[in-house]
Amino acid sequence: MICHTCEAPARGVCKFCGRALCGDHQESLPYIVSVYLSEVPRAIVVADTLFCGVCRPQPGPVDMPELL
Repeated sequence: MICHTCEAPARGVCKFCGRALCGDHQESLPYIVSVYLSEVPRAIVVADTLFCGVCRPQPGPVDMPELL
């Protein structure tokens, strides 16, 4: 694979959108694996996952009524 920005060899892919990333264009962002309710809502989070900096992961759930 090649980087989506510069076409250098990719080192990985964005966890959020799948774009290939070289070492110069990779960023990091936490990734929420799961959220569960208890007295205080808690989440299982993976820190520093690869992020392309181009896509815009949404901060919360998105309604999709068309799937009903």
